[in-house]
Amino acid sequence: MFKFGENWASFSRQMNETHIEDAERSLLSLFGQGGLKGRSFLDIGCGSGLFTIAAARLGSAPVRGMDIDPVSIQVSRENAGIWLNDPVDLEFQQASVLNVEQMNSFGEFDIVYSWGVLHHTGSMGAAIRNAARLVKPDGQFMIAIYNRHWSSGAWWVVKWIYSRMGTVGQKVLLWVFAPVIYIAKFIATVENPFIMRRGMDFWHNVVDWVGGFPYEYASVDEMTRILNEIGFEVVMVRGTNTPIGCNEFLCEHKSHV
Repeated sequence: MFKFGENWASFSRQMNETHIEDAERSLLSLFGQGGLKGRSFLDIGCGSGLFTIAAARLGSAPVRGMDIDPVSIQVSRENAGIWLNDPVDLEFQQASVLNVEQMNSFGEFDIVYSWGVLHHTGSMGAAIRNAARLVKPDGQFMIAIYNRHWSSGAWWVVKWIYSRMGTVGQKVLLWVFAPVIYIAKFIATVENPFIMRRGMDFWHNVVDWVGGFPYEYASVDEMTRILNEIGFEVVMVRGTNTPIGCNEFLCEHKSHV
């Protein structure tokens, strides 16, 4: 399995106020001005803690971040200590979204947020269902999932190969694909690929993309059907700006799962 925590630890060494402000803008674009204030927030797959911290700064409380990788939990705690000046009800906990007992220990939240995570668990359907169970009956569920594209199968092979390579082979593969990804993103968006949304960083995004395995994906129609089946109404879909990127789904409870 790809070591996501190590990549987030590397990203954290260059994290700055601009990254956090970009993350805040991303959350506001989804939940609206004041949409997080006073509402409980769970970040599943918190990575560097960037969005957990952003939610806390936007007034969410309590705020919880969880990740299966202990390195991610460590760097998230460190980053929170640096970027949160005021005391807030914020905690990070190591847990697996596939472990029902661990998930139930968190309780329910007004907002459950998981961006680009559940498709890396090896059991995306179960991960979505387990995450959805933590949304309060009147709460919101926001997930981002890789889009199904004709090239998705080929990328699965690339990621599978990367996961079985040694360090040198992985570095070679990254340097081979970095310019390919740069050119593809430029053609798809006609924007500078080094200017990232959501407070991200191009190189660490490349590492995450090439190395991120397990890897699953779904079309907008497939995801909408899955979410409807587990009791959620999709109120907003923000499609990926690249064919193999993540579609964002903002959902509201239709009935308690």
